[in-house]
Amino acid sequence: MSTQAVSPDKVESTRKIAARLQAEVLQRLALVTQERAADCMGVDASTLSRFKNDLERFCQLLASVGLQVSPLDAVVVSRDDIQALERMAYKYLQTRIENCGV
Repeated sequence: MSTQAVSPDKVESTRKIAARLQAEVLQRLALVTQERAADCMGVDASTLSRFKNDLERFCQLLASVGLQVSPLDAVVVSRDDIQALERMAYKYLQTRIENCGV
């Protein structure tokens, strides 16, 4: 367990990320409809409505541990993988430009 204090900037950053996560969840819920989501969960729509009351807190938890939400059809790639891809693309284009100039 950490006894180190959390900076106000980190708290604010976590709050902003949590707010974004909450907005994403609520937007998707509006598209799917609360009734459909409740049916898929096997609960009553009123149960889901009560769960929405805790959504802000849950999103704060996700943000505080460094997790995010994404659609099922999304492909999530790590920052390291993106940087590696950018380096490969840069080297490829650099070589191509050098060879075309010959």
